[in-house]
Amino acid sequence: MFTAFLTAAPMFAGAAVTDWRQPAQDPPDVEADLADGRKVGVELTSWLDESQIGREKKVEFIEFSFRDAIKPEPPNETDHIFLVWLSPKRRMVATDRAAFRSELLALMDAIDKRWESQPDWTSPQGFAYTDFTKYPTLAKYLQSLDVHPRRPSVGSSMRKGGVHWLTFPARGGAYSPDWMVDALCQCIEAKTTKYGRKPTGMGEFHLLVHYDKAFVYNTPVLGIDFGYAEAVKAASARIGKAVGVFDKVFVFVPVADGQQAFQLYP
Repeated sequence: MFTAFLTAAPMFAGAAVTDWRQPAQDPPDVEADLADGRKVGVELTSWLDESQIGREKKVEFIEFSFRDAIKPEPPNETDHIFLVWLSPKRRMVATDRAAFRSELLALMDAIDKRWESQPDWTSPQGFAYTDFTKYPTLAKYLQSLDVHPRRPSVGSSMRKGGVHWLTFPARGGAYSPDWMVDALCQCIEAKTTKYGRKPTGMGEFHLLVHYDKAFVYNTPVLGIDFGYAEAVKAASARIGKAVGVFDKVFVFVPVADGQQAFQLYP
């Protein structure tokens, strides 16, 4: 992460970095030698909302257990089914994987064969299937199946042989970019509270907050007329000069175009 940051902001400390290392003693996470003779320490921390990650990791853990059970997922050769979203009740145990996969594929075949006798199933928005009477393992693990039909008006849905058709709906919903501004302020506050003095031998001590895992597990920073620069500016206004022992605070966003680096303080 520091290597990427250095590429985006080679003069972050006011002079070129001639050498850097990860010291055995923490802090700092990085010791850097500068061309002007100074030695600076850099502490790294992630910009993320831990509470959101906990919830998303739990959902991901459950979904992975289902994906493992479905492997190897066969290509979609049904005549009428385009996509199926699974709604799980709980994580699947390994001993039930084979039965779950067998029952799920048997049910897909049964639904496909019954399709012509069920006119309501052709609705463009799909339908919820909940009758697992003949499929005890599915009943144990699924609340429902959201079955989406092939649609002649959408050519891509009519092609057979598709993969990843037994899957889960994308997670999402309403959010505010302010949540991630809050998270940024909290991450900085946690570090300023933790350290009461600069590491020995360091002329300067900087904080580098990097945005990476949050891109996958947290609500977005981006909003209408609001991006990473606006989030950093908002956090800077809230924090003011309350940065503890840190001489400078930087925010690095490697997932953004051009790997954006921002100086939050001063």
